[in-house]
Amino acid sequence: MAQPQIPIEVDPDTGIWSTDGLPMMYLPRHFMVNMQKGIEGAIGPAAYREILYASSELSALQWCRAEAKTHGLSPVETLRHYLRRMSQRGHGQVALEALDEAAGTASFTARHSAFALGYGPGAGRRVCYVFEGSFAGGMGYVLEMAGRAGKPVCVETACFAEGHKECRFELRCEAITPP
Repeated sequence: MAQPQIPIEVDPDTGIWSTDGLPMMYLPRHFMVNMQKGIEGAIGPAAYREILYASSELSALQWCRAEAKTHGLSPVETLRHYLRRMSQRGHGQVALEALDEAAGTASFTARHSAFALGYGPGAGRRVCYVFEGSFAGGMGYVLEMAGRAGKPVCVETACFAEGHKECRFELRCEAITPP
């Protein structure tokens, strides 16, 4: 079965790669895994997870907003498109397993996660937290477009790197308390 192609444009003057008008970077998988390991070694996994969550969440939200405009997709189709693009770009086979917009809940899986494979099944801990903020940002877009208040919070509940057959994530929407 033919795999769908991702359109990549390269500006001949600047060398900037883009897809659907968004500037992109093409990096080897080991670079991203080694960067995560290096940062964890410098500041600890908990601190890096917190930083990565916030930046991934914002990036996913921005990406979904732009792609929805570019392709005229519904909010849920935009989320599915985001996950498809993650899969096509080598993050792993990422899937939305369940979604309840009204409740603000969802579950996701990542099979063949680049991070879990990079650490290996003997790592003994969850290492795919890079997806948590991404899934929260994608779901944040869905909720934003529905006019629903609350903050999506995603947690990795199982990881191949700790011996599971796949990485699993659960997302729920928490109430926002005024300052």
